[in-house]
Amino acid sequence: MKLQQLRYFVAVYEMGSITAGAERANATQSGISMQIKDLEERLGGPLFERNAGGVIATTLGRRFYDHATAILRRVTEAEQDIKSLAGEVTGELRIGLMPTFTRSILPPALIRFSEQYPLVKTRVIEAYSAQLTREVIEGELDFAIVPSEAHRQGEMTRNQFMASDQEFLVSAAGQPFTHMQAVDLSELEPLKLVLPGPENARRAKIDAYLKTHNIKVEAIMELDAMLGTLELVAHSEWKTILPGILCKADESGLARQINPLNGAPLKVDYMMIEPNDSCLSPGASLFSEMLKQELESQIHWHNLD
Repeated sequence: MKLQQLRYFVAVYEMGSITAGAERANATQSGISMQIKDLEERLGGPLFERNAGGVIATTLGRRFYDHATAILRRVTEAEQDIKSLAGEVTGELRIGLMPTFTRSILPPALIRFSEQYPLVKTRVIEAYSAQLTREVIEGELDFAIVPSEAHRQGEMTRNQFMASDQEFLVSAAGQPFTHMQAVDLSELEPLKLVLPGPENARRAKIDAYLKTHNIKVEAIMELDAMLGTLELVAHSEWKTILPGILCKADESGLARQINPLNGAPLKVDYMMIEPNDSCLSPGASLFSEMLKQELESQIHWHNLD
């Protein structure tokens, strides 16, 4: 059994088709099909059921996936361990972060990391959780930080809890209620809310909160642009709901007013996800730890715990 066969199998398993798996693995469809067939003969049974939409793993395939990813992860761990003997941290990082983090914890963490590890080339991708999760699964990112609600792929990635945050109502400055004072949304006039689209991991939780607490909503505008949302809210009667970590920049209340939600809080948990079949490089581990430290240092600025 060859490592390349395991990589091909994992690619097909995670992508759900021979075609997509071949594209991800930079291989031909016929080549991958042949390697999968060889594995099936070696293991004594089919790993996938073929259908018009792609492939679905059999019980044997699901069981073998756990072994294959564990083997590939151990191989990368061995490679990283040997490379670390050289002493200096080098290489290239590909990190995925949501706009929530690029506005808050990224700048100080990136400055500190670049000063301590100047030989590491760092590339940060900003996107929403659905895209980041997909790119982690496809091996395009070393890791990403997303809300826990985004982690629907379950076994497709490994995850680590990072922190828990609270959501705030964000409005233009000068509201009739006091900046940083808790408000009951059900007692306000019908809200005109700017919210992310349905693919955003936080949206379903916000919708459920509005419904559960009988909050009156006059209109909803869907806008998947964080900076655009902040500017729109600052210059109009529209309001939005955003995580506390993102609201820290408006602590003064000069441009935007922020208010914690009275009663049952609306929370968002963050987790780091990484590919199932590999381990973090020394540089990625160090950078993820710096991001976590920065997150922990900033997330309780509002002192609502």
